[in-house]
This record gives sequence, C-alpha cells and structure tokens, in this order.
Amino acid sequence: MNCPNCDTRMTYNDETTKLTEFVCPVCHDTVIDWKSAARSARLA
Repeated sequence: MNCPNCDTRMTYNDETTKLTEFVCPVCHDTVIDWKSAARSARLA
C-alpha cells in the first residue's frame, strides 16, 4: 500500500488479530485496515 499523502510505500504491522496498521516512514500517516473477522464482530 502506498501513502495517500506522499505516495511512499507504507510499512505495516499485522501482528494483532483484529487489524493491520500501515505507517508511512516519510510523513508518518497511519491507515488502519480492520480484518474481516474483527469487522463482523464490531457490527454485531
């Protein structure tokens, strides 16, 4: 995934079971991507 602000490739952390966090090493923008199992649990 590329950063929406500066188009730099983002690093990611997916060690949690509920989400994947993408962070830009240049501008430090953060994007949270909820995993499908967590998404359905949040809706219930």
